[in-house]
Amino acid sequence: MGTERIEGPRGCHASEFDEVMALINDTFRAGIDQDIRTDYPLVFNEAKLDLMRILKVDGKVIAHVPIAPREVVAKEDAFTIGIISPTITHPDYRKRGYATRCLWDCVRIMEEEGWPVSVLWTLEATFPFYQQAGWEAVGSQGLTYWLDPADKERFDVGSFEVQCFDPSNSTHIDLVAGVHDAEPYHIRRSAEDYKALLILPKITTFLTNASDERAYLVYGEATNKPGLIEGGGDPAALEALVGHILREHASETIQAWVNLSPSAIASLLETKSPGSSRPVEHSKGAGHQMMRVNRLTLLLERIQNHLGEKGSNVDGEVSIECEELGECVTIAFADGSVDLSSRKGNNVISLTQRQVAQLIFGGHDSLEPLVLPPQAKEILDRLFPYYFPIWGLDHS
Repeated sequence: MGTERIEGPRGCHASEFDEVMALINDTFRAGIDQDIRTDYPLVFNEAKLDLMRILKVDGKVIAHVPIAPREVVAKEDAFTIGIISPTITHPDYRKRGYATRCLWDCVRIMEEEGWPVSVLWTLEATFPFYQQAGWEAVGSQGLTYWLDPADKERFDVGSFEVQCFDPSNSTHIDLVAGVHDAEPYHIRRSAEDYKALLILPKITTFLTNASDERAYLVYGEATNKPGLIEGGGDPAALEALVGHILREHASETIQAWVNLSPSAIASLLETKSPGSSRPVEHSKGAGHQMMRVNRLTLLLERIQNHLGEKGSNVDGEVSIECEELGECVTIAFADGSVDLSSRKGNNVISLTQRQVAQLIFGGHDSLEPLVLPPQAKEILDRLFPYYFPIWGLDHS
């Protein structure tokens, strides 16, 4: 081990791309007819090579951690998250800290770029690997509805003309983009993003194109994105699309993912199947969500409209101090307004970086609940947990 020639972590070179894809596919796509490159085209492409952080030993790529920025729009707030995608170490080189070095290099990039939050999905067994770098497992961030064959009778198809998405048809792209972007909580995507995501392997996108009753719905049969994974639009048109898919797959039970933030598809499914949802972690392809707060002050600044809305009836302040982040931020409410500052007030709570993620996004069932002083708890319980959307198409 002492004679190993180590190179990295650094960005992937074009000449190394196929080697990295083979390393990932051998672990995450073995035995199935899917390829990591086509499953996640916004992560693995030549324009994003510098965000694919690799480490080589004796000229061989043995560890890789990619990071993918996505811009979240949450009503009047907006911020960029860094999604950590498939993390891998060659089996012959594990337990030596190589992937950890790549992971910390991703942290460096996020801090330099000013991305306040990082997100990933994983199995419970891998929690400790990410926790040592500041990520924490958080409470459920979504719901799943299970639609049985008999449920098709609940969804009226009406007289809508159902079409399949055509990526060469700019009208189709504009329709989906217009509907998605009109959601108060969404992911900001370019036209090229839509083209890539709506034709992922084993994905079919359906739409209705009536002038005032437009909707789209994405149905997946991939192992990583199964079921109804995204949709939106006019309620009646969206209902027709759900009914269409249930009738096309009349003998199957289909799962439907929804975010905890309000959306047209969540409203429709809860109306049709009230109280039947389960936490998204119980569904196929989801995984447990972990979060890392990279910069607390920056995150709170980016969600200041949320803080003002939730704290509209609050009069008081609380200071959150995190030594690991080197930050103390005071959230002060008075006369219906919110103010953020770096001063330390009288009502101070000191948290670890992982506890900060637990406070803001809610704690996973495996964690001990946070114990907060009563005065701070009264304020913070009004503000958090905070939910923002990461739609199924954007999972990676």
